[in-house]
Amino acid sequence: MGIKNYLSNKFEIDISIESKWLCIVLLTFIGMGCQGPAKEVVNIGFIGPLTTRATDLGIGPSNAMKLAVSQYNANKLKNEPQINLFIEDDQWLKENAIPAYHKLKEEHNIKVLFISNTDGTMAVQNEILKDGVIVVNPLNSDDLLSTTNENTFRIAKKTEEANGIIAIRIIELGLKKVLFMQYPNDYMTRATNAAIDILKKANVEYEVVTVNIGEVDFTEEMAEYKAEGFDAYVFFGYKELGYAMKQARDLEITAPFFGSTVLLDPAFYDNSEGAIIGTECSFFTPADGNFVLANKFIEQYYNMYHERPTSIWPAMQAYDAMNLVLNELRNFQVKQNEYPAFSDWLRNKMKNVRYYQGICGNILISENRSSKGIYFSLYRYESKGNLEQVRR
Repeated sequence: MGIKNYLSNKFEIDISIESKWLCIVLLTFIGMGCQGPAKEVVNIGFIGPLTTRATDLGIGPSNAMKLAVSQYNANKLKNEPQINLFIEDDQWLKENAIPAYHKLKEEHNIKVLFISNTDGTMAVQNEILKDGVIVVNPLNSDDLLSTTNENTFRIAKKTEEANGIIAIRIIELGLKKVLFMQYPNDYMTRATNAAIDILKKANVEYEVVTVNIGEVDFTEEMAEYKAEGFDAYVFFGYKELGYAMKQARDLEITAPFFGSTVLLDPAFYDNSEGAIIGTECSFFTPADGNFVLANKFIEQYYNMYHERPTSIWPAMQAYDAMNLVLNELRNFQVKQNEYPAFSDWLRNKMKNVRYYQGICGNILISENRSSKGIYFSLYRYESKGNLEQVRR
């Protein structure tokens, strides 16, 4: 082979190799360009009572939120973030809130926390502000929670309004001497105080008894209350007070019973052995909200879990609260230099919600980060697991 041919062949081979490498580099860049920006994943946590006490405030809401998240992920656009939901059981105890939060944060790096217990909501305040986590209480909104930090929202009924209904009813019925049996947590304390404030203005005599956690034998106390001549009994607590109802009726106490928003816990009925029937309480059903959307939700809930929520209002409120947050998260994408911190971004978005059509009704978020639009009514316990509306 001559020198000329050799140089010609070598040049062609070199050009061929360079072309191949150039093609590989170009294809790589094209492929990267087609992938677009990294897709965001937002992890959300829920802390609620799944065992021990007040499970209707944990199981139904957790299922409702899982339903909302599954619906969102199934229907979201490609550029909208994936949502994951992780759940921890607090057994309705304040002291379990911090360990549950730490587990959710350390194992899943949650950016949003739903928590149903008022005392637990207060317990995590310093932690969530330090970590930049947004908190939503989907069940309670009261005067104590109005003192929480700027990262905390309440998308729920107003505690004082919901339980004040009981006092108004007592006054309507002309009852003059009322006994309150109160569970020792913030929610039931505020429920009692809200009712008392109204009774005072009507000059209705009252007495408040704080029960011990886990107490089941009230026979001796009930005999004393009967002797004192109370003409109304208000049970602001959880399933253990079902025993008190039964023991009162066994002592032939015939005065009317009143209760809070948690009477549909099945254990309440079981512990009362039916004595709970006839009790009037504050409650919320589809008739109090958007009836059409609420019944669609109940159908979807049943299709997913093959049962209906034990108590409907906690599940309804939690479903609305989750969907309101998801509606804002749709617009969140990874753009490192364009967005402020996640908590700042989501806080500002949620504070500007002026109209959200939920199953509980039309909801807005006020300047103090509480919702408006969820209003409870007066109901009567008619049969196991069934209430009938007395009036709105």
